[in-house]
Amino acid sequence: MDPSFLLFDKIIRKPISSYLLDYVTIEFQSILPCIKEDYFTNNNKLSSINNHSSLPSPPLSIDKVIPLRSFIESIVTKSHTDTGTLISSLSYARRLRKRLSRTSKGMECTHHRIFLATLIITTKYLHDTALKNKYWVAYAGMFTANEINLMEKQLLQLLNYDLEIDDFYSIMEDVVQIYAKEYHKSTNAKAISYSPPWDPPLLVSSIL
Repeated sequence: MDPSFLLFDKIIRKPISSYLLDYVTIEFQSILPCIKEDYFTNNNKLSSINNHSSLPSPPLSIDKVIPLRSFIESIVTKSHTDTGTLISSLSYARRLRKRLSRTSKGMECTHHRIFLATLIITTKYLHDTALKNKYWVAYAGMFTANEINLMEKQLLQLLNYDLEIDDFYSIMEDVVQIYAKEYHKSTNAKAISYSPPWDPPLLVSSIL
């Protein structure tokens, strides 16, 4: 069996790692550029900032946006999202990037809205018994039930209601590379930080 498959199988069976959260954050941030704007009190600028009418609608229920990385970590922790589901959400994120990155601009919470809607749809698609939206309202702490329902509907429209994950192998390879790089970093760091109190004898590698 391909070593990548073996490693990926181990990855999805373990808890979500901090570097996977970092990677997912970057992926969702790259979907489209976002502008920080006090859009809650300046609705006249909404149409000029949000150039894509199908983007999940901006909320009216919050007055402060937390960092996306913190938002993602909080959501996946509270919802007990497994590693495989989070990784699968990247498929929809990449499809959205191809469609939106050159034509749209979002607002400060656009990435949050897209991530939440994407995670909800991914969870419902992959699992027979998925959380109801009222629970996502509590986990997110930023949006009302009506806002989440609308975001979910708009995201489905952006995906043309096609939820097939057809780039699984590409995503798998990318995730495996991330874990491999982090493993080598941690291994090298441990090797550098360790200084033996004597000069070790020259050893021949066991793989030779």
